Amino acid sequence: MAGINPKEFLEELIFCLKDEDIVKAKALLQFITTPEMNVNIQKRALHELSKASERLVFPILEYLTTLQIPNPEIQESLYELILDKAYGNADRIIKYIIQDDKRNRLIYIKVAGDFILAEAAPVLENILLTSKDPEILIQTATSLGSLRLPKSIPTLIKLTENYDDPNIKSAAISAISQIGGKDAVDYLISSITGRDESDQLKIKAIGEIQDQYSLNKLASLLESKNTHIRDAAIDMLIEIGGKAVPILTAATSNANTDFMVHLITTLGYIRDQKALPVILDIMKTKPEDPNIRQAAYESMERIPSTKSSIALAIGIQDPVEAVRMSAARAMDKNISKVLVAGLKNIVREGNEEALNAVGALIDSEADNIFNFLLQEEAFIKLSVKHVTTKADKKTREHFLGILRKKNYQALADKIVQLIPEEKKENACQIAQIYVVDDSKMMLKLYENKITGFGYNVTSFVFPEDAIRQIYASKPDLVITDLNMPKMNGIQLSQAIRKKYSSVELPIVMITTQSDVVESENNDELKMSKSLLGNVGINKVLHKPFSNEELQETILKLLGGKC
Repeated sequence: MAGINPKEFLEELIFCLKDEDIVKAKALLQFITTPEMNVNIQKRALHELSKASERLVFPILEYLTTLQIPNPEIQESLYELILDKAYGNADRIIKYIIQDDKRNRLIYIKVAGDFILAEAAPVLENILLTSKDPEILIQTATSLGSLRLPKSIPTLIKLTENYDDPNIKSAAISAISQIGGKDAVDYLISSITGRDESDQLKIKAIGEIQDQYSLNKLASLLESKNTHIRDAAIDMLIEIGGKAVPILTAATSNANTDFMVHLITTLGYIRDQKALPVILDIMKTKPEDPNIRQAAYESMERIPSTKSSIALAIGIQDPVEAVRMSAARAMDKNISKVLVAGLKNIVREGNEEALNAVGALIDSEADNIFNFLLQEEAFIKLSVKHVTTKADKKTREHFLGILRKKNYQALADKIVQLIPEEKKENACQIAQIYVVDDSKMMLKLYENKITGFGYNVTSFVFPEDAIRQIYASKPDLVITDLNMPKMNGIQLSQAIRKKYSSVELPIVMITTQSDVVESENNDELKMSKSLLGNVGINKVLHKPFSNEELQETILKLLGGKC
């Protein structure tokens, strides 16, 4: 029948269907995929089939599923026809699920899921326990998840444990998540070890359940000492957004230091105004740990509000430089009459605290604040002192540019004249240091310090950008934060070590003291020194660190290189 006429094809198909001649209809339909049969003809053929009786149409549909139909539109139309004819016919669906033909099994397993056919659950569970075919297992797990029957969870758990195939694991975990409920969450939480590649899938699955219990459990993962687990949970909570805020804020009531830092940081990334009162209440308790204070001010930068005024005014006087700079950057996003008035009073004191406050504003490039301070004689005096004696060259040039832009040319000229000779040219401009941190404020702090030591600095907010640049042009040293969303410092270091050894390119990891343990026999999933060594970390610096610690570390790792 080469060169079959489409019109004649349709006429003969209609005749076969009226005559209920299944054999001849099948023989005719083998030509449905030939070039002469365009999409419209194929759709007409399926339409005629839809009018036939179930006794006639099911054997024909069974035959059609064995044909290679390349057009996705026709494949979808064929599936819709199968759904139409199978509706309310549970016995027939189950019959096709347990038969030998793989194509039909896959289709009707999917049909069972789409129809949420609870009667098919025992058959589907048996397939998961007996089949070895990955396609069958994946589709069966997917359909079983659609049924949302808690009794199927144990079978799906066995599937995750019995197969290493990531696609099978993913389908089973997704199905468990779809079923949801306490048992599903408890299994997913308990099976997260920090050593399994499926951990990220499980954390995502918990986040997708999104009931009160699952959100509480997801938030609890911020307490994990395993960086990968914690960062994946943070990413998921940020993705969930405002719905997670009540859970996170409630958790701050009895959180330890590390947990508190991660809770506040996550709230800042979600950027929901409802989190701000809780953050401000935390600051009212005057937390001793500077990492908590810094996390709070960084979150205030991300959640602008005039309500932050008092806390920010206090923050600019903090004894820790990193905290002051975080408060300064937040000030720039939260300007109000109250804040400006408080800042002016601090500056007018003219003491060491006032100098540190002005230094934080200048070093963090809080440019909007300068509109309100450049008319203050005390600010001008303190800014001149900081810029000529403490600020690094890049910061100094930025501030001079601000002065010229705002028509303070005379003041800019005065500062240039007061810069000591040795400050005009750095004596050491050879070594190139890359710094990676998701906090722009911390990057600015590193830039100020490291350029002040006499080195070139390139900063990266996103680790992925840093990797590309490191591969393209090797620096002399990399300094990276540990806790960053999407890609943490461990993952960044592992990527670097694929190309450069720890001798070729030293890495300094910045983290909190509690993230690293001295003992190798710890039960908790903290980073041990051996793990850091395996990753290729040359040195760990704990927050907050001094200028002397940072400079000594750089000098040692560069081997005295300028």
